[in-house]
Amino acid sequence: MPPRKLKIACAGLGRMGKRHALHFLNRTPRAELVAASTPDDAEIQWAKQHLEPYGVRLYKDYDEMLKQEGLEAVVIASVTTVHAEQAIKAIEANLHVLCEKPLSTSVEIVSIRKLGLELEADSRIHSHKAW
Repeated sequence: MPPRKLKIACAGLGRMGKRHALHFLNRTPRAELVAASTPDDAEIQWAKQHLEPYGVRLYKDYDEMLKQEGLEAVVIASVTTVHAEQAIKAIEANLHVLCEKPLSTSVEIVSIRKLGLELEADSRIHSHKAW
């Protein structure tokens, strides 16, 4: 029996969103990219060419994408100003979340205690000589 794949969606299809979408589509064997959202018409056109032919459902409305049946996780690569709002909505929808940094540019926006969640920020210092 083949391993089950995580059904994932990508929010935002700018530079990083495209990278995440293509990575989950082509390079992550245990994930299935099932949806993507962006309000930007140029990004929708790109997605129609590069994602839709592989069965990825496209949305202009993030909230509608979260309602897709069977969705289990969301990677958030939208504009920084909506990272926290989108992450909170996905968490409230009981989805796993991978969010590009920063989570927010304002401490007041992120009310983790309100949701009863624990947040762990991962800041790693790499030992590569270029750093």
